[in-house]
Amino acid sequence: MPHPSSLDSRRADAALALIATHDAAFRRTARRHSLCADDAEDAYQRALEILLTKAPDCERPRLAAWMHTVTKREAMAVRRARERLLGTRPPVEREGEPWDLDSLPADRPGPAERAERRERVTRSSEALAALKPQERRALALKAEGYSYAEIQRLCGWTYTKVNRCMAEGRKRFLEVFAAIYGSG
Repeated sequence: MPHPSSLDSRRADAALALIATHDAAFRRTARRHSLCADDAEDAYQRALEILLTKAPDCERPRLAAWMHTVTKREAMAVRRARERLLGTRPPVEREGEPWDLDSLPADRPGPAERAERRERVTRSSEALAALKPQERRALALKAEGYSYAEIQRLCGWTYTKVNRCMAEGRKRFLEVFAAIYGSG
């Protein structure tokens, strides 16, 4: 692919202006014709490459329509490749028949799984509230990726105190979480 600076400057300027004003619409087109968000992003990136290398020299509304078509075609190509990889095809919608939603591929959890996750987050928050402030702080810093030595420096604690806060905090969290989760 030639570098965009080597392309005709008029075409490059038109492409950049088009992307700046229609990016969200092109992404929606890609998403509408893809099986998942990752495939939509791949298709959109391929469409952008085509825009930057092969876009026709025409007025902006016509260029936008052309780009929607390219984005749709790339999304459908990625979709076909994914279906070949998975060895399945999603069901075809028939006139007057509802979709079989359980057989459609999805990249997001269903309502039951989302409710379960929300419940676990709520219970986790309750369990964290039951910890001592120092235990909460040590666990939060560790969850953010800090090492014991970094927690020691940040909090002004000894290594033994960091270790004790982590061990007791984890133990208390699990006990409280189990008690709360078991009662729910």
